[in-house]
Amino acid sequence: MRKTPLAARFTKQLIRVNDQICFAALQQWDSAKRLETFAKDHPEIFSTEIFDNNPYAKAIHRRAQELPALSRDAQIVALQTGVVASVEHVLAYIQDVQDLRQDLVAEKGETIREDADEEQLRRKIERWQSKPPAINYFRTLGYFRYLRNHYAHVNDKPTHAFETYVRSYGTPLNSFWDNGVTGLHGVEFKSLPTTDLTPELGFGIMNLLRVCLRQIDEMVAESLSLSDTVRWAVMQIRLERNNQDLTRPRLVSKVTTRVKMDWGLECDAFQIEDAVEKVLTDLET
Repeated sequence: MRKTPLAARFTKQLIRVNDQICFAALQQWDSAKRLETFAKDHPEIFSTEIFDNNPYAKAIHRRAQELPALSRDAQIVALQTGVVASVEHVLAYIQDVQDLRQDLVAEKGETIREDADEEQLRRKIERWQSKPPAINYFRTLGYFRYLRNHYAHVNDKPTHAFETYVRSYGTPLNSFWDNGVTGLHGVEFKSLPTTDLTPELGFGIMNLLRVCLRQIDEMVAESLSLSDTVRWAVMQIRLERNNQDLTRPRLVSKVTTRVKMDWGLECDAFQIEDAVEKVLTDLET
């Protein structure tokens, strides 16, 4: 599968957030059982008495009967924060991958600018590939961009723009993702904005974000030629302190590894060698 060097970094971060959502769910389920017992048996005692060895008990200082509800609120905040952060990571990827490609291949023609980050990238990929890319990955990211705003702005109900987006694309997105491959964990695009966020829905959102990033990253990678990726690899290798005086065979070997590991490209050694020679010739002129 083709990829860019950015894919691993951003995918790893999405996995980290997903792991935190999983851990928070595990922790909340376990602690909720104990808090419910305290609330039932000792409703009037304070957190400082229940958790007398915990330095943060004073910061809460609530009666036991209040703690279960506080725990549920904490989980909702953590889940929403995880979703907001993850969407931010994907939007940062969208900006960085456009910058990466601009560094490799200068844009030609009229500048493409859109208020929606995912739509700007979609239009650029259409230009780069000379054909429209699969649009539902971008519409999914647009949906989650609206959901991020919904949570971040603490809206009681979806904005008019979000409602319009859901009416236009909610059903098509449900159909698109009902593929038996991606674990949705109950995500339903028509109703998600008005549904209380649960760990299961959080898992589904994280899966969707990872798949969208991976698919879009492959589209960007496929818009670049072997010579583009080899040029990037040569420049990266020559920037490293101990690689200034590499022999040609050693340079070709390193480029072959970089192209495979960072770009997902496995090429014939002669192709890589030929591409390296052309890059070096261009750099010397």
